[in-house]
Amino acid sequence: MELKETEKTTEVVLERMENTMMNLEQMSFDSINITDRIVTLLSDARELFAAFKTGDEKDKEEALQGVESIFNQLLETSFEVNNVSHELEKETVYQRETVDSIRQIVDYLYAISGDGMF
Repeated sequence: MELKETEKTTEVVLERMENTMMNLEQMSFDSINITDRIVTLLSDARELFAAFKTGDEKDKEEALQGVESIFNQLLETSFEVNNVSHELEKETVYQRETVDSIRQIVDYLYAISGDGMF
């Protein structure tokens, strides 16, 4: 591997690492938003169950419909969490591969320097 080729490879690897880091940051942000949504939905469900316990028949029917809607939203949100988790796993593996590539580049540069110094 020539030094010019190593330079180009290094640029590609660093760009890949930066892209992966941005993806990980976005997915972390998405995860926080999703978990906030879950907490809100569960809090709403708890309020509807309280209304179901104390309300008249009309209130109970509305509460039951509200709980059903919340369960549907929780199911959709669970699919989102699942997808983000799988994407996070892929990006983490990609990040690990990028770090391995950087190590190979550094090892090569140390090897060609002869004395361990660039």
